[in-house]
Order: sequence, then C-alpha cells, then structure tokens
Amino acid sequence: MNKVNSLKTKLTPIALAFIACSGHAASNLDTMVVTANSTDTTISDVAATMWVVDQAQIEKEINTGADLKVALGRLIPGYDFGGESRTNYGQNMRGRSALIMIDGVSLNSTRSISRQLDSISPFNVSRVEVLSGATAIYGAGASGGIINIITRKATSNETKIELQVGGSSGFNTSEDVNKNVAIAISGGNEKLQGRLSASYESNGASYDANGDMIMPDITQTDMQFNETVDILGNVEFKPDQNQKISVTAQYYNSEQDTKYTPYIGAYLSEVTSSNDITISDDLALDEQPSTERMMLNIQYNNNNVLGHSLLAQAYYRNESMQFFPFPSFDAYNSNGYYYLYGASVQETEVIGAKVLLSKQINNIELNYGIDASTESFTADWRVYDISTALTSGGTSFTQTDSVQRYPNVDTQKIGAFSQATWEVNQDFSLSGGMRFQYISHEIGDYTGISQQLVYGDTADEIEGGTTHYTEWLANLSGIYDLNAEQQIWANFSQGFDIPDPAKYYGNGTYSGTTLVSSISVADNELEGVTTNSLELGWRLAKSKIDLQFAAYYSLSDKTTSYDSSTYAIVVNDDQKRIYGIEGQVNYHFTNEWYAGIQGHLIKSETKTNGSWSNLATETASPSNALIRAGYDNYAYGADLQLQTIANYDDDDGGEINGYSLVNFSSYYTLPVGTVSFGIQNLLNRDYYTLWSQRAQILYAGYNESLFGFKGEGRTFAVNYNVEF
Repeated sequence: MNKVNSLKTKLTPIALAFIACSGHAASNLDTMVVTANSTDTTISDVAATMWVVDQAQIEKEINTGADLKVALGRLIPGYDFGGESRTNYGQNMRGRSALIMIDGVSLNSTRSISRQLDSISPFNVSRVEVLSGATAIYGAGASGGIINIITRKATSNETKIELQVGGSSGFNTSEDVNKNVAIAISGGNEKLQGRLSASYESNGASYDANGDMIMPDITQTDMQFNETVDILGNVEFKPDQNQKISVTAQYYNSEQDTKYTPYIGAYLSEVTSSNDITISDDLALDEQPSTERMMLNIQYNNNNVLGHSLLAQAYYRNESMQFFPFPSFDAYNSNGYYYLYGASVQETEVIGAKVLLSKQINNIELNYGIDASTESFTADWRVYDISTALTSGGTSFTQTDSVQRYPNVDTQKIGAFSQATWEVNQDFSLSGGMRFQYISHEIGDYTGISQQLVYGDTADEIEGGTTHYTEWLANLSGIYDLNAEQQIWANFSQGFDIPDPAKYYGNGTYSGTTLVSSISVADNELEGVTTNSLELGWRLAKSKIDLQFAAYYSLSDKTTSYDSSTYAIVVNDDQKRIYGIEGQVNYHFTNEWYAGIQGHLIKSETKTNGSWSNLATETASPSNALIRAGYDNYAYGADLQLQTIANYDDDDGGEINGYSLVNFSSYYTLPVGTVSFGIQNLLNRDYYTLWSQRAQILYAGYNESLFGFKGEGRTFAVNYNVEF
C-alpha cells in the first residue's frame, strides 16, 4: 500500500476527456497518471469516483493464482467479482456494462461477446484506470463505467530485461498444473525508447473443493487445458520536448486443447434429465474454443499546436472468437424436429481514429474533439455430423457444413464532444460538457440456420437494412475542497447503449421455406437505451487513513433481457433503476502494517406495470465486500483477504447464492529477484461461480448439472520475478 500525503495527484487533462476521468483508488492518490502528455492537472479537480489499480496490486492478486478479471473484481469496489471461466458475462460495474479498453482502444464491439478480459497477460499491464458510473464524454457502451488497461512501456534509457516464471496447482492429480513464463526487454535513449515482451501460459485441469474436476463449459467455454500467448511491443519517439509518437502492437492468442467434455448420454439422453452429467476424456474436436486478437495503436502528442495540446490517435483491432459445439432443439426436416450441433466462429474488425485538443484559458480548461470508427462483424456456424455427435453423447465431432450464424453487421460511429472545467476559486470548481453521437448499423439479409441447412437458397430471407441513432449526452459536476485533506463532489452524467443487434435482428418463424414472421429492420427497429446517473462523493487522504465513498442513482428508459428459447435480445419500455453505495477505506497502523475494507451495496430494479420489482437474476449484480490486512516493509510482505458476495433473489424465483473466500499472498526479495507465494480459496470453500448460477437460469430447460461450474478449490501459486 502506498502512503498518501496529499489529494493533489497529477492527471493530464487529455486523459480526463479521452478516457473520461481516469481514476485513483483512495490508497493510490500519489500515483502519477500519464495517459497522454499535456498540461498537468490534479486528480483532486475531478468530480467523479476514480480508482487506479497499480502494477503491484495486480501482481499481489495474480500471485494468489487469480486471472486478470478475478483480480480486477477484488480491486475495484464497484466491479463485480469475476468468475473462473473465459467469459466476463455479467461482471458489471455498478450493475451495468463497462467499457473496457487497452491504452484507450475499446475492446467492446457491436456484437457484445463477453471476452474483453481474455485480452492481455497481466505481465504486460502497468496499471488499470477506472471511472465508476455513466459518462457522457466517451459515448456508447459505458453506462456502468470505464476500465482502461494501460500497458507497460520502457521506464528508463538503460537496457532492462524482465523475466517471470511460475505456476499453480491444487495438487489433486498430475494434470492439476498451471505454468507461466514471460520475458521482456526494454531500453533506449532520451528520444527513442521501446519495450518488447512475450508471455506464455499453459493451464491444466481445474478441481473444486471436493477434488473433482470442474465441469467443462460448453457454453461460453473455460480456461482448462488452455494455452495463451501474448506478444506486445511498444515504441515511443520524442523528436523534441513538445512532441511524442507512440506505437503499440499486440498479438494475443488464447486457445484450448483438451480431451475432456461433458458426456450427455447416447443420443443426448441426459441433456434434459435431472441426472448428474459425467465428464468424458474422449473428446474428438479439431477446432477448439479460442480467442485471437491483433491490435495496432498509434498516438501522436504535441503540447504546442496553435496554443493547444493535441492528441491524435489511430487504431486497428481484428479478433476471431471460436466457441464449443452446443446442441440445439430447433432444427427440423421432413420427419419432424431433431437435434442440431454447431459451434460459432465470430469475427470483428475495427478501424478508428480520435483527435482531441486541450487549452487553458485563464481559469478555464477546455477539451474538445472528435472520434470515429468503422466496424465489420461476421459469424459462421460450423455444423457437425449429427449422427456422430448423438451416438457419442456429445464427445465426437466431424464438421460437415458451415452456415451463417448471425446477420452481418457493419457499424459506423462518429462523435463530437467538448468538456470545460472552471476553477471558480481555490476551493471550488465546476465542470460540464456535451457529446453528440451518431451511430449507423447496416444489417445484412439473413436466413434461419435450419432453413439454410434444409432448403438452402430457396428459403425466404429476413430482410436487413440500415438503422441510425443520434444522441446528445450531457454531464455536469462540481467539487469542493473542505480542507487540504478532503473533498466532496456531485455529478450528473448520461450514458447510452445499443443492445446487441446481431442477437436482435434475424430471428424469424418459418413454415417450410416461407417466412411467417420475423424481426427485421423495417418492422422492428432496435431502440437504444439512455441512462441518467447522479452521484455524491467524498474522499479523504491523510497520513494514516485514506478513503473514498460515493452514493449513486442511475435510471434507464428501457430494460433488456434474453428470450429463454432463442437467446435473442428483448428490449421493452420498462424503466430500470440501479442505486447504491460504493467505497473503500485503508488504514496504516504503522509504516508496515495496514488494513482495508471495501464494499458495494447495490439495489437493481425494473418497473413493470407501474410498480418496481427486483431485476432478473441473470443480469443483476449482487452486493459484495472485501476485507484485507497485511504487512509490507518493501523487502517482504504478506496480505490476507476475505471476499464475500451477498445472496440475491428476483421476484420470479431466480436466485444467486452468495459465498465467501479467503485468499493469501506473500513475497520475499532475494539477492537476485523476488519470489512470491499465494493461496487462493485458502479455506477450500465449495461453491458455484456467479457465471455457473447465471448459466443455469439462461439455459433453463437443459440439465442443470451441465452448467455446474464450481469454483476452484484450494490452489497454491508460486512465482519468481527478476530484472537485470
């Protein structure tokens, strides 16, 4: 834990506008935040709940055996605890979706596939900057907040080599071993610096608290027997004191190679039964679940352009996501209905650019700019021989065909924004801004999967088309210094989201080749969702104690849900409100001993027929809390934490069963390098993950045990890090 001496932490104004008020955890107020070079400002001038999770904090969580999404769930008070799967579905911020970025490049797409945190190795993360709550500055997709992952870069002119090796295990079987190795080289001179890194992780099987292998996930897929490669390079060139050019390139590949899968019984006899499904080691599948991503990010900064500071950015992102074969009930032929087995492969390509100008005019700071992007989404469905799949109980797959899974979606976005901060006096400042957002979706024609397979081109198409959205978003805030050590603030901000068009359009009912009814652009245009958010906050920073608390209330004009039979998006006019309290307190007993507590108390409701009721369990966020205590003298240290999730019930009988986990991490500095040791789930608690409990609701009608993804039992981790 860092000591806090002042609220005055520097934050660049371009960072404020560009990533919409990047934040600090209360315990990290003395951390420098440099998203872009420009005139310095202070974090104490920003009226918002802000957190910064630094590299040391991330490493402390990773050293327990956690992955990045689990670590961030423990470190960001308003962010839900993460599961141990590949997906971060339902891991909300303040009960709503979060915009996740790497160095300011969005990982969110029009087709909302929840793999944004299957995106980067923690070895390549310098810090994570977070804004809680809706924001009008960045645009669509950030109604819950923004998480900006800042990558590691060269830190000195000297050549430096970083090496990390480690592993984790619950010591259940010989397959219960995870391994990781990473290396990086960085250096340069005053004008040119760079860093190149390569990280490799290999996972084995995962076991629950009873020593049983965790059920493989054939829905959103998991990380068992998974190999991950992350190659990241960055070059920064400073031709003079006012200019900087930064180029970052990344290749990320996370791919499963397993022989294990659920055995669902011959001819899928167990798929709808109440019997416990067993795990088979006879999986025969050539193309297994994976996430592959390439990204290029170029930024240019100039501190003196017609009296302004300039940030110009261009980026490219290309990703492919493969899923596991899953049985479907809705296929048919001349003999009636039958099972269909397929796995989707979804591809997204994004090109974008942003320009931002910042200028100080007396006691007013002005930021304004534009951003634009174009995105292309396609999805295929690999079809597998049904006889082979059925007779093997869902363990053997031979691809026979490939058809279109969703309508093609091409998206164009253009946004213009401005933000001004007025320092009224030395204790009080006001900030406000506007954003104009234009979004266009071009939806391709589409034919249902069953009709493609049975009738080919003779079946009717569901007509596509173009739909447009224009939205004005506003924000207004004020912050007041009570004294040199504490502040209060209030803000109002708006967010805007568009539900997943690929899962909304292209749904139809057929009679043979004839389309009877459908959801098309012409007849059922998808509506966006606007969220208004209010927040009151207080932060305090003293020599021994630092804290940050905020109470918030957010109201949306619509509610989205999923059709339980088709998994299509459903949008209705029922309002949704989410309100709560989010905060963190850290206390330093001495220079070495510390303790902290953080929590998020949340209430989520939707208004139906004039009355408020609890939001559906499959999307609602439960309250959570975390307590930690530790010792750190910078040569060695240890940290013990208790994390707990509360129960949650909706008004339709859905429920989430909460649980508590104890985790431990420690480190010791050797003459050369540092060794760390950690234990995840120290008390070996038996529980079902949040994703498991949500999946059992989302996939109602299937055998519940197929989604019995238990959390990992007691797991030991050891890592060695060295720099030379």
